[in-house]
Amino acid sequence: MQLHATGTYSDGTTKDMTTQVAWSSSDTAVATIDSNGLVTADREIGRTTIAATYGSVSGSTELTVQ
Repeated sequence: MQLHATGTYSDGTTKDMTTQVAWSSSDTAVATIDSNGLVTADREIGRTTIAATYGSVSGSTELTVQ
């Protein structure tokens, strides 16, 4: 699975920021994510929070591996 990060500016325009953000996984035993947003499951079952950070702005989502 590949995740994408999209920046939305105050004028409403958007920009793909997938390769510019710092990606992280809260539980790398469940899944890891590389600098291109590509997620790799590392075991069969579990949950992790995937976060994207750019400066002081961040967003996250929960990922469940079944």
